[in-house]
Amino acid sequence: MKGIILFLDLLGGLGVFLLGIKMMSDGLQKAAGDNLRKIISGATRNRFTATLSGMAATSIIQSSSATTVMVVGFASAGLLTLTQSLGVIFGANIGTTTTAWLISILGFKVDISVFAMPMIGIGFFSQFVKKWPVVRRIGEAMLGFGLLFLGLSLIKGAIPDLQNSSAVVEWITKFRPDTFLSLLGAIGVGGILTVIFQSSSAVMALTLTCAAKGLIDYPTACALVLGENIGTTITANIAAIGAPLTAKRAALGHLMFNLIGVVWAVIFFNPLLDLVSLIVPGSTEGTAQEVLLMSIPFHLSAFHTVFNVINTCIMLIFIKQFEKLIMLVIPLKKSEYNQTDLIYLKAGITSTPELFIEAARREIDRMAGIIETILSKNIHALKTDSDKLFERTVEDVHLKEKASDVLEYKINGFLKNLAHEQLSRDMITEVMSLLDLTNYLEKMADHGDKIAVLLKKARGQKSFDAKDYENLELIGLKVKKIVKEARLTILDYSLNKEAAIKRALEREAELNEMRHNFREDKTARIFEQKQSSLSALTLYADILTSFEKIGDYALNIVETTTGLREKYKDYKLLMPFTKGMDKKGENAYAG
Repeated sequence: MKGIILFLDLLGGLGVFLLGIKMMSDGLQKAAGDNLRKIISGATRNRFTATLSGMAATSIIQSSSATTVMVVGFASAGLLTLTQSLGVIFGANIGTTTTAWLISILGFKVDISVFAMPMIGIGFFSQFVKKWPVVRRIGEAMLGFGLLFLGLSLIKGAIPDLQNSSAVVEWITKFRPDTFLSLLGAIGVGGILTVIFQSSSAVMALTLTCAAKGLIDYPTACALVLGENIGTTITANIAAIGAPLTAKRAALGHLMFNLIGVVWAVIFFNPLLDLVSLIVPGSTEGTAQEVLLMSIPFHLSAFHTVFNVINTCIMLIFIKQFEKLIMLVIPLKKSEYNQTDLIYLKAGITSTPELFIEAARREIDRMAGIIETILSKNIHALKTDSDKLFERTVEDVHLKEKASDVLEYKINGFLKNLAHEQLSRDMITEVMSLLDLTNYLEKMADHGDKIAVLLKKARGQKSFDAKDYENLELIGLKVKKIVKEARLTILDYSLNKEAAIKRALEREAELNEMRHNFREDKTARIFEQKQSSLSALTLYADILTSFEKIGDYALNIVETTTGLREKYKDYKLLMPFTKGMDKKGENAYAG
């Protein structure tokens, strides 16, 4: 009975510690907001900046699991190559050692309640500050920080002082990594515990506490730490289930990185312990309070850091060879995906929702690519003389429009679920903007499909002459160019927003005048030829209007992505338009 109570107390302490880790990580992520994404995105330069990005991100959010899941998500979104992903993962392993140092410095030498309880109090009541969101986010991080150390205190209280128990001493003697098999056994225990609790930080805290209580000696604790490094890789590998190839390879790279590191650490286990002893002063032998509460925790934290730093340095040198090894294990397979399947919104989204907005943007960009294809096919339909090829092209447009409908439904479903997560106000605004983008694109696809239907009708009735087809091709090319320019604003953050929206407004105004002049030209030609072709004029005007509507929605996209809609709402009234255009809309419109 006593053992069950001890186990439950220990489990409760670990629960509070894990809750603290999660709340602190969530709060710091929200406080960092878009800056955290920029830190990870900075990894795109080279392997060294990737490693620094991983270290910085993990040090900020105090969770290597969160960072590696981000990496899987970014790899899924095509933002990181395998080499860059591996660099971030290497850095995350170093960044996660800050938790051990934090516990070693503050957790065993001072009264935790002195700062833990005030931080819990301040952090909790700051949640009621409605005016300043940053205060709430920092308060959430403070609350998590306080709970983390409260959990550590509960763990320490739950573990009794058993260092003088002969049974425990006998058990520890068997558990000590004096032999190769017992070393592997200790590593296995550390890995299993980390898989169970899904947090290397929690198991590290438990290891530090047991070492500080004298339940396990320093070498045993180091062996457990090696196992924790393997166990922590399970999160990213779970996140990579069903993910694209690069994401799966990145997750496997995380596992192999730590496995290879543990292999050489096992071979050079004692020399590695000696190296740490050279770096950190003090003895790790004995049961004196100074040894248990100061020397061993510092040595253990240093062991954790030294192991990961050495492992990272080795892997950075041989990263290309390591990448080839991963690609051998997970080779490229030729497989086709359905165009209505989500490609980027697959892996690790729910665990760190704020950090995967970029994946949604990638899916929306895919949707924009479908619109470009629809326009290209409609332009091709205008030019072809083959009835068979025309029918096939129109059918392709219908299929593309249906694909855009399905993609809109799936992307919106994801975004709506994302909006229910605990997001910052800025992220919620961004989610709403992305919902607008999918709506605009779906309407553009509808108009593209309508153009195909009208062209089929006009072809059957032989309503248009060569001049009509020439003008429709010109306006189609103009709209395609407008859509292409609007699509650039979805992903390219380096674009000059002011220049982009000015250009979009000018293009849209040119398109409006183009539609008007072409319609007037058609009316004049009908009048001159004294033909009673009201149905032909109606068909022609409807096609022009659909092209113009696609241009309008392209402008809406630029206004949404730049966030400058209100600032430039009167710009059209002030600028000169369509210089050098002739009134009948001749080839001057081709540009």
